[in-house]
Amino acid sequence: MRDKDVSGPPEQRASTGLPLGVMFLSMLTIVVYLLVGGALSNNGSGVVAVYVPQQTDVQHP
Repeated sequence: MRDKDVSGPPEQRASTGLPLGVMFLSMLTIVVYLLVGGALSNNGSGVVAVYVPQQTDVQHP
């Protein structure tokens, strides 16, 4: 006896809308995160200090 819920053969073509939508939203979330993080971390000072050891600071074994 057949089940009442089975109404035909299994679906042959699955919809790709959901996986593509999830992938697009994930990519969009990552891009927004990087843009917001970059904007918040850029404090505008632009001052960078580089310390180069002097010849007297170098220790010889």
